[in-house]
Amino acid sequence: MRWFLDMCIILYYIGEGDKESLIKKTKIFVSEKKGDKFFLCYYIKDNNIPRWLNRQKILFKETIEQIDNLDNSNYTSYNSKYSEALYDRDKNKIAKLIAFFRKTSDKKEFRKKLDNTYLEIEQRINSFIKSYIDEFIIPLDTIDSELKGSFMNHLNIGSPIKNESDAKTMCSAIQEHQNKELCIITADNGDWTKEIFEWAIPICSNLSKKYPSLPEIKYIQDIN
Repeated sequence: MRWFLDMCIILYYIGEGDKESLIKKTKIFVSEKKGDKFFLCYYIKDNNIPRWLNRQKILFKETIEQIDNLDNSNYTSYNSKYSEALYDRDKNKIAKLIAFFRKTSDKKEFRKKLDNTYLEIEQRINSFIKSYIDEFIIPLDTIDSELKGSFMNHLNIGSPIKNESDAKTMCSAIQEHQNKELCIITADNGDWTKEIFEWAIPICSNLSKKYPSLPEIKYIQDIN
C-alpha cells in the first residue's frame, strides 16, 4: 500500500497531543508498516513541520519564563513579540504544564526537563522521517494553484479563516495520486472527507478532467 501521511500522523506517532487512543493506534499503524510505502509531501516537510517546531520552541520558552516569574507580581505573560505566534491550544498546554509544575514535588527536575523537551521533540520528528518516510512528493512550486483555490473555497465555509495548509496538503495528495494510486491516512475526519474532495473538484469541470481519480481516505481512529 502507498500511504500519503497527513502531518497529524507524525505528531501522534511521536506522542504529541492528549488523545491517547490516537497516539496508540498511530504507533501500531507505523510499527506494522512492513512492505508499505509512506509518502510525505514537501509542503509538510518544508513548511508545516518547521512552523510547528518553531511554535513548540516558543511554547517552551514561554512556559519557562512564566515558571521563572511565578513570584514576580510585575511580570505579564505573553507580552513578547514571539508569543503572538502561539495558538489558543498552545496556551492551554502551557497552562497545563505550569499547573503540573505547581503540583510536582521535584520542581528543579521538572524545570530541567523543560529545557530539553524541545530538542527531544525535534529529534523524534527527524528520526521518524529518516526511519519511515520512503519518498517526498510534489515540490511546493508544482502545487496546482487552481486546485488549491478550489479547496480554499470549500474549506472552513462561513469562516474568515481559510485553511491554506490543508488545501496545499490535499492538492499534493491528489496530484501524486494521478501519477500512481495512493491512500491518505489522517485523523481529521472533519475536513479531510470524500465530500470535500468532490465539492472542490466538481464533475464536468476543468479540474475533474485534470484529476479524474481521487485517493481513498482512511482515518487512523478506524484502523483495527
